[in-house]
Amino acid sequence: MKSILFTIATLVACSSRVSAAPAANSTAAPPPQGTYGHTVVVANNTVFIQGGSTSTGLSKASYAIILSKDGSLNNATWQDTTKLSAFTPRNFGVAAATNNVMITCGTDDGAKASISCDKFDVIWYNKTTAETAGIPNRAGMAVAYSAKNNKAYFVGGYGNNNIPVATVTVATLPTSNSADLQLDKGTDITGVPRRFHTATWIDALNGFIVLGGQTSNDIVLPFNPALIFDAAASTWSSQ
Repeated sequence: MKSILFTIATLVACSSRVSAAPAANSTAAPPPQGTYGHTVVVANNTVFIQGGSTSTGLSKASYAIILSKDGSLNNATWQDTTKLSAFTPRNFGVAAATNNVMITCGTDDGAKASISCDKFDVIWYNKTTAETAGIPNRAGMAVAYSAKNNKAYFVGGYGNNNIPVATVTVATLPTSNSADLQLDKGTDITGVPRRFHTATWIDALNGFIVLGGQTSNDIVLPFNPALIFDAAASTWSSQ
C-alpha cells in the first residue's frame, strides 16, 4: 500500500492544483485498516480511498490523504471523511475523478441488480448522492478515464451468474456535485470478456488498452497481447 501511494504521489508531483483545506467536520486519523477491493483516485492534490472489504464484511470507511503542496507524502494529512461522505459500502467497484467531482460505481451489498454510483465533491467533501443507472451490476470492472472527453469507460466485469462480459459502459462525469451523472448502457462488443483487469486511456489512440484479468475462475489472461478499444469506432483490436 505504501509503495502504491508513493507512486501516486509521484504522478501528481508536478500538479498545479491547490491542496484542499480539511473540511470543518473531518477528523485527523491514523492510516485506516487495510481492505481489499477498495478504490483509490487522486483529485485536487488529495488521495481518496473508499470502500472495500475487511475480514468482517464491507467497509463503510472513506479517507482522504491531503498531500503536500509539492504532491508528496511529506507532512501529508489523513482525514476520516466517513461521516461526511455517507459512502455506500462496496467492493470491487471503480472510481474516476475530475478536479471537482469523483464518482464511485459498481457493486455494493450484492442485493442490487443494477450498477449504482456515488458522487463526491472532492473540494468540500460533500455527502455523496446515489445514482441508479439501470445497467446490470458487474463486479471486477476496470475503468479508463479520459480527461479529454470527460468520460469514464467501465470495462468488463461479471454479474451474479459469475460469467465475465466484454461490455463497455460509458459515463459522462458531472462538472459539479449538483449535476447529474449520465451513463450509457453500452453493448457487448466482440472482444475478450474479462474481470479483474486494467484499462488505461491513451489520448493518442483515442481509446484505451486493456491488460490481464480473468475469463473465468481458472483461466488468467496474460498481459500480452493487449486488447485495444477504439472509442470513436466502438471496436476492439489486439496487439
